[in-house]
Amino acid sequence: MNNIFLIFGYGIPKNILKDENYNFYLKMVFNRIYDIIVKTKVRKPLVICSGGKTDIFKPYNRTEAEEIIKFLKKLRNKPFLKLLTKNWLFIVEKKSLSTLENFLNCRKIIKKRNIKKANFFIFCEQTRKNRIKILAKKMLDKNYNFQVIPIDFDVSKNRYLPINYLAKKEKVELEHSLWALQNSENLKKHHKIFEEKIDYLRKAGPKAHVEAVKNWWDQKLSELKLQDKHCA
Repeated sequence: MNNIFLIFGYGIPKNILKDENYNFYLKMVFNRIYDIIVKTKVRKPLVICSGGKTDIFKPYNRTEAEEIIKFLKKLRNKPFLKLLTKNWLFIVEKKSLSTLENFLNCRKIIKKRNIKKANFFIFCEQTRKNRIKILAKKMLDKNYNFQVIPIDFDVSKNRYLPINYLAKKEKVELEHSLWALQNSENLKKHHKIFEEKIDYLRKAGPKAHVEAVKNWWDQKLSELKLQDKHCA
């Protein structure tokens, strides 16, 4: 059976090779993939790196997926690993602006490759694990086994917001994602909201990024909840 690894991106730092959060995240991800591959003896794993143009550094051309692959390939190409990692197949998914779109676009890739059965290993940030489990169960075919592997890599200020605030954010995001899945018009509105988020963060600038993320969610939590309620 195919082993498929989904790696979701979380923004684009100025230099992913030096960024503290991404270094921890992707090194942990790489080692988990390595261990699973050694254990299952699947020599050609499919590694889908998912994330679009969320770059807040001009000229805004980079994608999360391409930056992640750059990091992982650097690890893969270590001389003592090449024999076991040379056949890893990396695929770029660079259209997604949200977790929901990560799932939708990765699912398109799997269907295009005509993969009927697979074991999915889904890597994500720790606070998002329950939402991602629910979305995975809803969106992946029953022929696919899946395991969500959360990595608690974020040491920015927003990781340590009050637990009640993080829970509320996750609840609203999940409800909004389920609302977006109801029809194509909702999906378009969902995408537009996250386009607006990227514009907001770019205007705030890199130095104010962490605060801008919190400020954006402060504005959007009630708005998204009301929108989903009124449009359901």
